[in-house]
Amino acid sequence: MKLSGGQSCFLLIVLAFIIVGFQAAVQTPGGIAILLLLPIAMLVGIFFAVRNSKRKHISDLLAQASVLDKLAGGDFSVDTGVFATGESEEVVLHLNNITLKEYRSNGTSYSGGYGGVSFRVAKGVRANVGRTAGQSTRNPEVSTPLDVGGVTFTNERIVFAGHNMVREWDLAKIVSMSSDDNGVNLELAVSNREKSSVLNGKHYPELTPGMAVTITLAWQKGGKKAAMEAAKSMAVELRSTIAQAQAK
Repeated sequence: MKLSGGQSCFLLIVLAFIIVGFQAAVQTPGGIAILLLLPIAMLVGIFFAVRNSKRKHISDLLAQASVLDKLAGGDFSVDTGVFATGESEEVVLHLNNITLKEYRSNGTSYSGGYGGVSFRVAKGVRANVGRTAGQSTRNPEVSTPLDVGGVTFTNERIVFAGHNMVREWDLAKIVSMSSDDNGVNLELAVSNREKSSVLNGKHYPELTPGMAVTITLAWQKGGKKAAMEAAKSMAVELRSTIAQAQAK
């Protein structure tokens, strides 16, 4: 669970009270009672922090469901700024504040070498024996943030436009595509590019990249009506998940 800045500050204050209570328990007769009450206060504080975090998350998901309802009703109006489309190309969705990531190595590691033993042979002359060569290996590739910008989804392609770079993925050339829970991270691999790319975004009430591409692919296959149906189905499923979370 990730706490907000306010919740973290609250827990720090509770921790400070525990420290003060411990000192009071040592120095004053009533300190023992205070020390016994402080853990209870801390548990109560954690309970309310978790509950408020859950309420915030549910509120964000409901806002996202409202956006899906709008799309299900046929309102796909988007503000993409200046975006040139092809003759038969139609803009489906646009997301802001998306992080572009690619899998890259952060350098090399050296291991296994031994410097050997050095000894003097004569004045100014030293010999080294027993030296063995080490091995330099490339570090494993990790998902590395490259830029932040907007992503436009059309019925033909996905276009990322950031502050420093532009990436384009032709839907017809996508060979693999996957996303995690709620579609926050969308991984794309196309036939004309060696490395996979990742689009990361979680900015309520905007949809996540995984949600956006699901609706876009529906549009590509069956037009606007199919995209509306995909948005409706997603909204129903999201509200069902929210209801289950509220019931716990």
